Amino acid sequence: MENKLYTQAETAALIKQGKLLIIAGAEVLLAGLPDGYWIGGSNPYLLGKDGGMYSEELLYVKDLTNLAADYNMCAYDSTDIGNITTDAFENSLIIAILPAHSKVLEEFAIRSPEFENQFINPLLGWISGSKFEEMGYALPTTYLGSRKFTDKGVALHIKLPANKVGRIEIINPYEQGNGDEVTFEQDGFSISDCFVNGVRTNFYNYMHKRDDLFLPLVADYAGAKINVAVMMDDQNKRVKFFAPVFRDTLYKIAKPVQTDYIHFLSDKLQREGKSRIEYSYSCLYNYFNFALEKKPIPGLVGTFTFGEIGYQLLNVTFVYLVIQDRLS
Repeated sequence: MENKLYTQAETAALIKQGKLLIIAGAEVLLAGLPDGYWIGGSNPYLLGKDGGMYSEELLYVKDLTNLAADYNMCAYDSTDIGNITTDAFENSLIIAILPAHSKVLEEFAIRSPEFENQFINPLLGWISGSKFEEMGYALPTTYLGSRKFTDKGVALHIKLPANKVGRIEIINPYEQGNGDEVTFEQDGFSISDCFVNGVRTNFYNYMHKRDDLFLPLVADYAGAKINVAVMMDDQNKRVKFFAPVFRDTLYKIAKPVQTDYIHFLSDKLQREGKSRIEYSYSCLYNYFNFALEKKPIPGLVGTFTFGEIGYQLLNVTFVYLVIQDRLS
């Protein structure tokens, strides 16, 4: 397949050919696709050869047919999402799409670090959404072939050839800033109050006064930088998160990234040398923060997501998959 974005008609033709696909695009396009061997999710923010875009005309399509020695497609809800890692083949990939602001995503976000067999096989994927201004009103969707869900995640389990192995890498350009220390007294995806430098504060009012809402909160877990993206719920005067915050964890607003993001990302990817990047996706907040509309990223076509999966739920990162020859 050509490394490009596809029309609905072109995508339908690939499905009818029996291709094993991952598809991202506007809900209106996904709803018109035929049944077949594909999983998908609503996401109209795409990266094409001409750069980032919002599109209700094109789809991102990843063909994994030639990579799969065997495969299985599954749907999971909040009661059985923990099976996503135990359902895997030996030497496999697990590619998941979960709908934003759903119970299954909440369960995955909180419990995934403790899933059985969590780090045996690469677990990757992304969170589906809608037009950003409609988030919280338009329900994100996932697809297992033509079966549509708003409350289930979907996964493609791919058994790799015996001589191949998969590897996930995560690129995070953000660091904690030097400003206020923010903590919370409970875990969750939506919070009313927080503590700013030890003082109880209404978190919505605190964030409403800021002009850097696309910068994430950043926690430092023994040197590992974990981002949490925020979204203002003006109707309910609350702040929602695209990943959960955790109680008694110190967060700070991220430093603005001064470097050119495209140069930064390209430099990081060049370090892979001859390794082929099989699949990649970036956070929608990177699209906003770095003004990536109509700005191509050399060699990459993909989607900007409402959260990234790299074994667990991530925010405001770039995640990519490399397939390598297995060392004998």
